Amino acid sequence: MVGLRIISRFTAISLFAAVSALSSASVAQIIHNPTAHAPPPKAKPSVAKPSKPAVIAKPASAKSAPSAKADVLFEGYSKILLGTTHIGYTIQRFEFNAKTKEYSTTYYLKTQAPANDVIESLKARSTYDLQPLSYQYTELAGGKVHIVDATFNNGVMNVSSLQNGKRQALAPKKIMPGTFLASFLGYLMLQAKDGVKVGNKYNYQAIAEEDGNIYKGEAYIKSQEPIKGVMSYKILNTYKDVKFISYFTAKGEVLATNSDAQGISTELVANIQEATKGMSVNLNQLNQLFGAVPQGQENAVAKHSAGEPLGSGAAPAKSKAEILEGEPSKNPATKQDGVPAGQGIIIKGSPEKTNDPGSSDQ
Repeated sequence: MVGLRIISRFTAISLFAAVSALSSASVAQIIHNPTAHAPPPKAKPSVAKPSKPAVIAKPASAKSAPSAKADVLFEGYSKILLGTTHIGYTIQRFEFNAKTKEYSTTYYLKTQAPANDVIESLKARSTYDLQPLSYQYTELAGGKVHIVDATFNNGVMNVSSLQNGKRQALAPKKIMPGTFLASFLGYLMLQAKDGVKVGNKYNYQAIAEEDGNIYKGEAYIKSQEPIKGVMSYKILNTYKDVKFISYFTAKGEVLATNSDAQGISTELVANIQEATKGMSVNLNQLNQLFGAVPQGQENAVAKHSAGEPLGSGAAPAKSKAEILEGEPSKNPATKQDGVPAGQGIIIKGSPEKTNDPGSSDQ
């Protein structure tokens, strides 16, 4: 079963683990009768204090971690929905370090009843042209810890995993040019020769961080439409045989995702309060993973909504230019946008211009 990240972030690779234990009848009941499983109306978020060390991803190699402060390209909170029932939240940050010329992402996910109680985290790094450098993925589900560590050198991937208390080193794997970490799909699309345009189809192969395997995928840009007042591209995605829709701005910010087949969707929201309403928030884990509790304000939805950061008053009203910053540009993203453009990225199979995605709308 594919895990909860497939649609919980743009290239998601693992969202359904949290609902895999639910029978089809249970899922249908939740979707059509959400109040039967909803939290009490007046439930307030609580701050959980872990009774044991938090299970949090750390850089695979401390020596290889970037030394200079990176610029934050995106940081935001999303809520996860099963039908109309709020079952969890994600926090994601993307950064670019101009000194080391590296991209990095940090990611945290939590789900709870009526889905499975799952915590996932990821720290990953890639070069400016998105060649993988390292990552560590961690999952805590059913009281069991699963960790995947990977490092890359001269086109060879070395992966080790820890599951049920047993560590296993996998055989070194040669990766083809153009293979990248799935979390960075959005930035790979922005760096493509043709940029991001309606009608483009991207055929690629990416490493799924939760298992260290390489899978083929496809992203087709079907149209443009506004989401929460921000113009976005509607993208039809297929990865690990899972089909889902994502809505993506010209800066690579994912506003929403949806999988009709699984009944699961995500929505980027303005602040931590909206993403975690009625749910526990382990501030110790967030501090350990991100260095501090993320404010989640570096995104178009928070700016459009004048989102209220954690622990402070409402942000000042935004100008029209700031509100419309998600509106697609006629030109591909450039270094000025925080994305090094067209750096010789190899996208297997194009991007290909097409008037027909070759599949029905999802």
